[in-house]
Amino acid sequence: MTGAGQGSGSGAADSLLEVLAEARRAGFLGPGSLDLQIRHGAGFVVVARGLTEADPATRAGTGRTRSSRPRLVDLGSGGGVPGLVVAHSWPEVELALLEASRRRCEFLRRSIAQLGFDGRVSVLEGRAEELGRDPDLRGTFDGAFARSFGKPAVVAECAAPLLRPGGWLVVSEPPADGGGITGTARPERQRERWPADELGRLGLEPGVAVTEEFEYQTLRQALPCPPRFPRRNGVPAKRPLF
Repeated sequence: MTGAGQGSGSGAADSLLEVLAEARRAGFLGPGSLDLQIRHGAGFVVVARGLTEADPATRAGTGRTRSSRPRLVDLGSGGGVPGLVVAHSWPEVELALLEASRRRCEFLRRSIAQLGFDGRVSVLEGRAEELGRDPDLRGTFDGAFARSFGKPAVVAECAAPLLRPGGWLVVSEPPADGGGITGTARPERQRERWPADELGRLGLEPGVAVTEEFEYQTLRQALPCPPRFPRRNGVPAKRPLF
């Protein structure tokens, strides 16, 4: 499929749309137009590119163990948003799609081959709590994405063990203009959803909230995640840290 792995050309875009339409038919993507979901995924790339370009370790090509590409992970890839959209729009990165469901993993592997992403996009099948304790994965990623993965405390506890110190996390946020939330209330909402003291237990620190077409929260892995995290399967959701 010429050009599919380079994120350019109408053929590549059409192929991505076909794959996401298949994901929708399989029940792996939720409601909303596919065009909207693609734009949402592309927003992650805009935010993450800025974080990567501002990171001295990434610019210098240090801090990674397998390649000179920035090494990223998508938590709970599901039907491929944002993971496959990121791979389509940002061919310079190495990307791991983390997913616990075997059916979804099989779909993602087929999609990677269909879109020509072999060699730079892979699937990690398993629970984030387990994979975060794998010595081959722990602390090896330059960045992570999360869309509809869980509440902030769950996202933070599952992402932090995978990130190297200095790595970043980009999380999709509910719209700040919904539910009576005004622009002046955004910092307060950010502090409530991403409390600095509690994030510090994981070595994370909150970054800026970014509004493109959608809302995204950024975080930095300031210190290595303590070895006691993540806790065993299901505990981050049952007994959230905050």
